Amino acid sequence: MKKLRTKFVVFILLPVLGTLVLAGVVSFLVSRSILIQVMIHAYTIGLRQAVDQVEQGAWRGLQSLLILVGLERTLTLSDAELRDLLNEIRKELPIDALFVAFPDGRFIASVDRPGMPEKFDPRRQPWYEQAVRSDEPVVIPLGWSKLSGRMVVSVSRKIVGPDGNLKGVAGYEIPLETIHERMSRMKLLEEFPGAHVSLFTGDGQYIVHSNREKSGRRISDSHDDLQIRIRQALEQGESSWHSIGESGGRYWFGGFEQTSFSGLYVAVEIPITEAIGPLIMLGVASALVVLIAVLLLSVMLSIMAKKIAKPVNMLAAASRRLTRGDYSEKLPVVSRDELGSLIEAFNKMAEGLRQRDFIRDTFGRYVTQEVVDRLLESDDGLALGGKITEISILMSDLRGFTAQTANMNPEKVLSLLNRYLGGMVEILLDHQAVVDEIIGDGILAFFGAPAAMQDHAARAVACALKMQAAMDSINGENKADGLPRLEMGIGVNTGTVVVGNIGSERRTKYGIVGTEVNLAGRIESYTVGGQVLVSESTFQRVRGIVEVRDVIQTEMKGLQGPVRLYDVNGIGAPYNIHIEDRPDEPTPLEKPIPVRISRVFGTVITPIQGYAYVTQVSERSAVILTREELPQRSEIRLGLLDDSYPSRAGDVFAKVISTRAAGDEYETTIRFAFVPPEIRRFFRQVLALH
Repeated sequence: MKKLRTKFVVFILLPVLGTLVLAGVVSFLVSRSILIQVMIHAYTIGLRQAVDQVEQGAWRGLQSLLILVGLERTLTLSDAELRDLLNEIRKELPIDALFVAFPDGRFIASVDRPGMPEKFDPRRQPWYEQAVRSDEPVVIPLGWSKLSGRMVVSVSRKIVGPDGNLKGVAGYEIPLETIHERMSRMKLLEEFPGAHVSLFTGDGQYIVHSNREKSGRRISDSHDDLQIRIRQALEQGESSWHSIGESGGRYWFGGFEQTSFSGLYVAVEIPITEAIGPLIMLGVASALVVLIAVLLLSVMLSIMAKKIAKPVNMLAAASRRLTRGDYSEKLPVVSRDELGSLIEAFNKMAEGLRQRDFIRDTFGRYVTQEVVDRLLESDDGLALGGKITEISILMSDLRGFTAQTANMNPEKVLSLLNRYLGGMVEILLDHQAVVDEIIGDGILAFFGAPAAMQDHAARAVACALKMQAAMDSINGENKADGLPRLEMGIGVNTGTVVVGNIGSERRTKYGIVGTEVNLAGRIESYTVGGQVLVSESTFQRVRGIVEVRDVIQTEMKGLQGPVRLYDVNGIGAPYNIHIEDRPDEPTPLEKPIPVRISRVFGTVITPIQGYAYVTQVSERSAVILTREELPQRSEIRLGLLDDSYPSRAGDVFAKVISTRAAGDEYETTIRFAFVPPEIRRFFRQVLALH
C-alpha cells in the first residue's frame, strides 16, 4: 500500500497547478471587468456631452421658432413686414431660411426663391403636413430645399390662433454643410480620433452622420454588427443604450440617447481597439500560463500512466464491456494495494449490475421503465397502496378497428397492430408518459407520476398531437404493405387520482384509479378519427399555448350538467406541433342512397325503425336524413338497401357529429369510423360523377 500511496503523492502538484490556472483566470476576468467599466464610464460621458452639444445647438433655432409661433402679431403682419421680421430673426441663427406658410397657400420666406416652381403649394410639403398633425415641433430628415437649392434639414411647428384654429406653419432650414461643420467641432470627435456622431429619428433614419456617406440613409441599410444592435435596441423602445462589441474587425463602443425634444436620438460610435489592446495581451498571457500548466500536467500524467497502466487499462476495458451489457468476464486481482481493492469492488459492482439488469429487462417487458425504476430503487416499491396525485390522463383508440380486421388474416392483424402500437408507445415514452395499459388497439397512459411534472398537462396534449401527426407515416407503411388505413381518436383529461400498486400480494399492478380515469375514457369515446379532445381542466392548464379547432358542449352519463370539450389541433413552444386540417365537405347526391340504421352500444346493436337516406357524402363523412333524432356523438351502423348498390359488401360504422331538424325529419352529419373497401369504391364513383 505504501508503494501505491507514494505514487499518488505526485498528484499533490495538481492542486498547485490548478491554483495557478485559477489565479490567472480570476486575474484576467477582474482586470477585464475593471478596464471595461472604466472605458464604458468614459465613453458614456462622451455620449452625454454629444447630446448636450446637439441640444444646445438646436435649442437656439427651436427657441426662435417657438417665439415666432407665439407672437400674435405674426398673424396680422403684411407679407413685406413678415419677411422683414423673418430676416431679422435669421441673422442671429446658423440657418438658411426662415419661413411661414398659411392655410390659403401663401408662403413667406426670409430668402428669395429663384428656383421655386410657380405653382409651389407649401401645404403639400412634408414639413407642413406633419406639423399640422403634431402639437410639438417636427423634424424632417435630409431633403432637397426648394428655397436654397441645397440639402437641408427642416424644423417646423404649427401656428394656432386664440380661437384654437390653425393659422399657419412656421419653420426653418439648416444646411447639411452647416450641420457637418458644427458636428466636426464636437469635443467628442477631438478626444476620440476615428469616432462618429450621428443624429437620427425614432424610425431609424439618419438625419446627419459625421460619416457623410450615411447622412440621409437608414440604420437598417447597414449590416455590420454594431448597426444591427443599435437598430434592435431602437426597435425595443430603448431611450438610452450602449454596448461594446466587434464590427468590421475592430472593437467599438456604440450607444445612443434620446434628446429632450422632437423624438430625436444622438448616437456615438467610438473605436476602442487600441484601448482594449492591453486586455488582449493579458488574455494571451493567461492562455500561455494555462498552456504551460497543461504541458507540465501531461508530462506528469504520462509518467504515472506507465506505472499504473495495466490495472487501469483492465478496468477501462471492463467498463466498456459493462456499457455493452457484457458481464461475463471477471477481472483478476493483480495486487493487494488500493488498486487491488478497487478491482475487487469493480467485480462486485459488475455482478450487482448483472442481477439488476436481469430484473429490469424481465419486468420491463410487462410494465414501463419508470415503474421498474421505482420498484428497484425504493425500499417500499412493491408495497400495496398509493397516493393521491394530480396527473394528466391520455386514452386513445382506433376507430372501426374491429370491423376493419374482422376478415383479415391473424398474422396481418398482428402486424398492423404491432406497427401502430410500436409507433405510439415510442412517442409516449419520448414524452415521459407511463403506459398503464394496452387493451387491444386501445392505450391508457398518464403523465405526472411516479415522477412529478409541473407541465404534465402540456406534455399530454403535445404527446397526443404528436401521435396523431405520426399516423400519416404509419398509414404510408400500411398502404405499401397492402394493409388498411387506420384512424385514431384521443381523449385527454387532468385531475386527481390514486396512483400506486393495485392488486394483491401475489399479483400487483402499478396503475391509476379514480373518476377522472373514467372521464378520460368517455372523452375518448366522443372523438372521431384524427381528433384530440381535451377536458376543461386540461384546457385551463394549457390555454395559453394551444390552438383550438372547435368547442363541443355535451352531456355525459354520470356527470351533472353540460361538459365542455376542446378540439385541439396545435400547441406552441417548446413543442410546436400542428395538425393540418384536411378539407372534407360532403357533396350533395342527385339520388339519395337508402340505408338501414342501427344504434351501437358497445357489443349490442339495436335497429332503428323507419327510413333513412344518405343525401351527401365525402371520403370521411356523410349527411343522412332520418325520421328519428340521433344523439350527438352516438355510434351507428349503416347498411345499404337498394339492389343497385353493393349491399353485401358489409356495413358502414360511423359516429354522429351533429343533428338539426329539417321539417318533420332530421339532417344528421356523421363521421365514418369504418367503410368496407367495396362501399368506399362505390362512394368514390358517386363523387366522381358529381
